[in-house]
Amino acid sequence: MRARPLQEARQKGNGSIWCFVAAVCDRRTALPYRAGFERRYMEILRRQFVTNRARLCRSLACLMAVPLAATGLAQTSKVGATLQGRVADTTGAPVSGAEVRLRSTETNQLRALKTDGRGSFSASELTVGTYEVRVEQPGFAPYRHAGVELSVGQRITLNIRLVPAALQQQVTVTGQPPSISPSETTFTTTVDHERIEESPVRTRNLLDFVLLAPGVTGANPQQAGGTQTPLAGSGFTFGGLRARSNTVSIDGLDNNDEFTGASRTELSPEIVREFRVVNNGLSAEFGGAAGGSINVVTKSGSNTFHGDDFIFVRNGIFDAKEPFETEANERVEPQVNRYRLGSSLGGPLRKDRTFFYEAIEQESEREEGISRIQPAVVSVINNLLHAGAWPGNGTQHITDGTFPEASSETEASGKLDHHFSDRHSLMLRYAYTNNRISGDAFNTGALSDASARGNAFTKDQGLAGSLASVASARTVNDLRFQFATRRITLRTDDETGPGIDISGLVSFGRPYQGNSRRRENHEEVSDSVARLRGAHLIKAGLTASHVSLVASTPDGFGGVYVFPSLAAFRSGQPDSFRQAFGSPATRLGVTSYGFFVQDHWSARRRLAVDLGARYDFERLPAGFNQDTNDISPRLGLAFSPSSAWVLRAGFGIFYDRYALASLNRAVEKDGVNAFEAVAEGDAAANIFKQAEGGSLQTPVPLIGRSIFRVDRPLATSYSAQTSFGVEHLLAPDLSISANYLYVRGVKLPRTRNINLLEPVALTAENAAALGIADFSAQQIGREVFGPGRLDPDFNDIDELEGSSSSTYHGLSIALNRRLSHEVEFSAAYTLSRTMDDASDFDEQPQDPYDLIDERGLSRNHQAHRFVFSGTFDLPFGEEEDAAHTASRGSRTRMLDGLFGHVEMAPIITLSSGRPVNPLTGVDSNRTGAFPLSSRPLGFVRNSLGTPSLATIDLRVVKYFPLSGVRRLDFVVESFNLFNRTNVREINPFYGSGGSPHPGFAQPLDAFNPRQLQFSIDFEF
Repeated sequence: MRARPLQEARQKGNGSIWCFVAAVCDRRTALPYRAGFERRYMEILRRQFVTNRARLCRSLACLMAVPLAATGLAQTSKVGATLQGRVADTTGAPVSGAEVRLRSTETNQLRALKTDGRGSFSASELTVGTYEVRVEQPGFAPYRHAGVELSVGQRITLNIRLVPAALQQQVTVTGQPPSISPSETTFTTTVDHERIEESPVRTRNLLDFVLLAPGVTGANPQQAGGTQTPLAGSGFTFGGLRARSNTVSIDGLDNNDEFTGASRTELSPEIVREFRVVNNGLSAEFGGAAGGSINVVTKSGSNTFHGDDFIFVRNGIFDAKEPFETEANERVEPQVNRYRLGSSLGGPLRKDRTFFYEAIEQESEREEGISRIQPAVVSVINNLLHAGAWPGNGTQHITDGTFPEASSETEASGKLDHHFSDRHSLMLRYAYTNNRISGDAFNTGALSDASARGNAFTKDQGLAGSLASVASARTVNDLRFQFATRRITLRTDDETGPGIDISGLVSFGRPYQGNSRRRENHEEVSDSVARLRGAHLIKAGLTASHVSLVASTPDGFGGVYVFPSLAAFRSGQPDSFRQAFGSPATRLGVTSYGFFVQDHWSARRRLAVDLGARYDFERLPAGFNQDTNDISPRLGLAFSPSSAWVLRAGFGIFYDRYALASLNRAVEKDGVNAFEAVAEGDAAANIFKQAEGGSLQTPVPLIGRSIFRVDRPLATSYSAQTSFGVEHLLAPDLSISANYLYVRGVKLPRTRNINLLEPVALTAENAAALGIADFSAQQIGREVFGPGRLDPDFNDIDELEGSSSSTYHGLSIALNRRLSHEVEFSAAYTLSRTMDDASDFDEQPQDPYDLIDERGLSRNHQAHRFVFSGTFDLPFGEEEDAAHTASRGSRTRMLDGLFGHVEMAPIITLSSGRPVNPLTGVDSNRTGAFPLSSRPLGFVRNSLGTPSLATIDLRVVKYFPLSGVRRLDFVVESFNLFNRTNVREINPFYGSGGSPHPGFAQPLDAFNPRQLQFSIDFEF
C-alpha cells in the first residue's frame, strides 16, 4: 500500500527528500507509516543530541525536517510573506480549479497553485519583493495583476473577479491592494529600503529606525556615576520591558549578543532590504524574548546589475556649539572629523538561477569628548595627587574639558542565492564587522574623567544559510542554519586601579568593569514547514541553538572607593570599598530549544483567527536549576466588518532568556573561583590609608567574602500581553490605527543581598551598636543594616532572583501613507505608563526586606512620544512629457534644473523626559548594594526626571538623473536642525547631608547639538 505513493514522491523532483515528505504527508494510505516514521526519527534526534552535542547542527539538519514535515503544518514567516486570495466570477460565485501563477519580477521564480472548492488560494513563505499574479480558467478571460509588492511577514489578500472570455480578452490590474490587511491579527511596522535609504540617521545603524515605530521607546541613557555597571542593551524597549528583553534576527536567524542582550553583527544599510518591527507578535513563531522582535531581511541580487558608491563627510566646523559650553569656563570647542565610504553591488551570476549581493562600508571618526567635571574640583584633586597624598592610586592626574576620542568601523557582507528550480533555492550569507572605540568605551557618564573611559574592540563574523523547498503547491519547508562568533575586548587607560568615585562630582581611575575580554560562539539550526489545509494555514517549527562563552571579566578586580564628598577624599575617608580577588576566567554554555505550532484560520470571509502555542527550554550550565514548563499560548483575532475597517485583539505569553552576564557573575564569583571583599565606614578608611589610595594585593583577612549566586530553581521571566485595536482605511494608500497594549512582566530578574539580618531604624543612640561610628544626616531615621549576617561564613550574598515585575499600559495612534506618487510618511503618538520595582538584573533594592517600597515609575517609562517621518519629492521634480517640457521657456527650464529633482526626508521626534533615580551617592542603608541604591529620605524610586525632548532631523537630496536608472545624489543632512538643547543626563546625587548637593537634579549633559553631514551617492 505504501510503495506506490513513496515511489511517486521519489519520481517527483528528482528524488528529493522534500517530495518524499510531501508524499508521506499527503497520502492517507501512508498514515500508519507516518506515525512510526515520526516516532522513530524523533527518538533518533533525541539520542543524537544527548550523546553528542558537538554534532548538533548535522543531526538536526538531517533529521528535523523529516518529522516536522510529517506534521503537515504552515503560517507566515519571519523572512517571507503570504499572498492569498479568492477567485470568483462576475456573480460572486467561487471559481474552483483556476490556475494561479505568481512570478517574481526580479528573478523570474514561479510559484503555481490552484484554487480550492471555495475559490481560495494561498502561497506562503514567498520571498519578499515584487510579483506578477496571473489567473487562468477555461471560459474566462486571463487575469493579470502586475506590481504586487510583498513585505516581510506581510499577508496580502487579493479579491479577483474573472470576466467571461466572450466579454473581454484580458483583465489587467496595476494598482496595489489596500494598505490594510483584514487577515493580519497583529499590529506591526515595516521599514522598507526606501525609508532606510532616504531617512536622516547619523550613525547609519539600521536599528535606529526601530524608534520610528509606534509603541517603541529608546532605552533610558546611562546616568552619572562611576559606580554604575553599564552593559549595552538593544537600545530600545517594547511594552516597558527591559532593553535586554528584545530579539533581533537577520534572515530568520538570531543576531543577539547573549552576554548583554544587545544586537550582534551590524550590517551595512545598503544590503538591508527591509525589516519588520513586531511590538506584540501573536504568532507562536516569535520566541526567545519577552519584549519585541526585529526581523531583518537582506537584499538579494536580481537579473539586472544594481548598486551604489557613496561617501559621507562631517566636520565640526559646521556643527553648533556644544550645550553648556560658555565663554566663562574657557573650554575648547571639541573638534570632529568623520567620514564613511562604501559600495554595494548586486546582480546575476547566471540569469534566473544564481544571484549575488555584496556591501562594504568603512567609517573613521576623530573627535573630542567632553568631561563636565568642574574645574575647581579638578584643581583640588590634582593638587592632592601631585603632592603625593595618595601615591598608590594608578591615576595621578585628571583633566577637565575635552579629551581625544576616536572610532573606526568596518562592515562587510555578501549574499549568494541559487535556485536549483522553482521549487528549491539555497541562500548563503557571510557578514563581518570590526568595530574599534578609543576614549569612551564604558560610557560612564558626564562626570567621568578620561582615565575612566577606556577602549573597546569588537569583531563579529557569521555564516548563515537556508534551503527553501516547495514540496507541493500546499507545502513549503524552510531549513536555516548559522555559525557565528563574537570577540569583545575592553581595555582601561588605568591598568592598575583603583576606581575613585566622589558622588556627584567626579569619577576617575580604573572603572569597575576593568579589563575584560570574551568570546561567544553561536551555532543555530531551525526548520519549519508550512502547509495549507482548507481554511487553515498552519505552521510548525523547531529551533535549536548553542552559545558557548569563554570570558575573562575582572569586574572590580582593580578595586573601587566611594567617597561622599571632596573633603572626605582629602582626608582619606571613603564610605565604602570593594575589590574582587581570585580568577576572572570562566567558561559556560547554554543550549536553547524552541518548538511552535501555529494555525491561521480563515474562519469566515471577514474573520481570521491565529491560534498557536510555543515551548521554549534553555539548558543552563550545571548547578543552575531552571524552569522546564515554559509553554506560551498565543491567540489573535482580526474581524473586518467592511473593506475599510479591521478590528484586532490578541493575547500571548512570551518567555525571556537570561543575559549571560548575569549568570557569568555567579559562575565567576562563587566564593571558590573568585569573590569580592566589601568594607564600609572605618574599615574602608583603614584600607584606603593602608594601600595609600591604591588597590590591595591580597584580601584583608578580617573582611568576609562576598559572593554572587542564583536562586534555585531559577524561574524564567516572561511577559503576558493583551492588545485591542482598530485600523481604518482612509484612502487606498492611507490608513489610521489605534491600539491599546497591556504588558505584565513577571518573574523579572533582580539582584538582592539575602545574607542581611533584619534592619533597624538608626538613631544616635544605637549607631555604635550597628557598627556605624560616623553616621550621616541621611542615615538618621532610615532602616539600616548592621554588621551581623545570617550566614557568618560570608559577608554579602548577592542572589539573582526572579522577584521583580512590571506593568505597562500604552495607547498608540498611527497614521501611515505607503509610498505612492513619490510621497511616503508615518506619524505615531504613544501615551503610556510603566511601573516596576527593578529595571535591570543588577538593580538592587535599598531595603532587601521591603521590596514593595521599590515600586514606582520604571526607568523605561516615557509618558508621551510622538514621531513623524516621511520622504517627499518636491513638485518641481515631477516628470513631464517631452512635448510639454519643450514648450516651456528657458527661464522656467532653468528653475526646474535648479529646484527640480529634490527629495526631502524629515524625522520629527517629541517626547517627555525620562525617570531618574535620586541617590545619596553612598551606601546609606549599609546593604552592600552595587550599583548604589540608597535614596535620600523622602524620595521615592525614579522620582526625578529629565526635561522633555524635541528634535527635527532633515535630509535634503538634489539628484541628477543619468542614463537608464543611474543617478547622482548630492545630500545634506542636519541633525537637531533647530539646535535645541535636549538634556540627556542630570545629577542624581543628593549627597549624604541634610541638604542637597548644589548640583543635585541639575543638567549635566545633553544630546548632540545641531550637526551637518554631507554625502555624494552614485546609484546605478
